[in-house]
Amino acid sequence: MLTHISSYGQYDWKYGELVLKNNDTIKGFIQIPMISRGTLTNSKKIKFKENLEGKITRYDHTSANKLIFKDLNNENSLFEYIRTSPSKVQLFKRIYTGNKIRLYARMVSDVSHSHPDANGFVQKTVWRPSDFNEYYAQRKYERNATALIKVMGPFVFQKSFSKNAMKYFADCPDLVAKLKNRTLKESDLLSIIQEYDECE
Repeated sequence: MLTHISSYGQYDWKYGELVLKNNDTIKGFIQIPMISRGTLTNSKKIKFKENLEGKITRYDHTSANKLIFKDLNNENSLFEYIRTSPSKVQLFKRIYTGNKIRLYARMVSDVSHSHPDANGFVQKTVWRPSDFNEYYAQRKYERNATALIKVMGPFVFQKSFSKNAMKYFADCPDLVAKLKNRTLKESDLLSIIQEYDECE
């Protein structure tokens, strides 16, 4: 859905639970941050208010651990901060939890491709939490998560998914073989993660 808004891509306000660093849980309306490629700055803080007309309080990884939404099937959707490098902690949705690996996802918009319309407004996308285009995996013994699918800035290209995946899953030869002969592809990411989780 496209709309005229003054800020870059953002998620809607949604009712949920925010778990703080001290393990207190607060309930209210939450708006999670979105990363935009092509901007100099990005807000990394979660916005929270007790009701839609309430005062906004901001939280980041130093003050909050995770947040929980109910989806349309009344199941919990868990967003949590994970480390993607020694110096970066970022918010992702946990997509899969296995015995030895987890899969995380988030939406990243590329505003470098936004252009003014006939009225001079820049059309920007309001994204929903189901619109993911970056995926990170993290084994349970790893401190940092690894990007398997990543949105890069303009004129910067990511290595192919197959090369990234074969390198990351190198300790599972059967899976690497399927990636190499393209039996499994980028569109099969969840199946790839599940197969790795069962790899002996």
